[in-house]
Amino acid sequence: MWAACDASPGLAEVLLTTPAAPRVMVDRLGGYGVALVRAGLSTRDAAVAVDFVGDLVLSSWVAMRGLDRTVPDAAGGPVTVREEYRRAWAEASAGSHPFEAEFAAEETWHGRGWFDDKLAVFLDGLATRITAPAPEESS
Repeated sequence: MWAACDASPGLAEVLLTTPAAPRVMVDRLGGYGVALVRAGLSTRDAAVAVDFVGDLVLSSWVAMRGLDRTVPDAAGGPVTVREEYRRAWAEASAGSHPFEAEFAAEETWHGRGWFDDKLAVFLDGLATRITAPAPEESS
């Protein structure tokens, strides 16, 4: 989904604000859900997982692209949203709490930001909900 958003600017915003998804996307995401049920998740957990990851991709993609917007700084000059966030967190974390320094880290504000870390935390938690895999259906 991230690559699709990169290839089609505006796609993330459309998917976040349109009440229906294209059939091809429903089929693809449905396939992921079926695989998750076969791996041992309940149908509800599988549906929530697919929806959660989709929302995480779209909202993270939009947020990371929004960092390139230009806004006025305290003196009225132009600065990107990324620069403002980094400056604010660098000032807040100076000698304060080591946790806050993570917000000032360069990699936090570029590329996919914390997306992969957020996804890993979610997947680790989701793994605790897996039960014995569902038996394969015979045709």
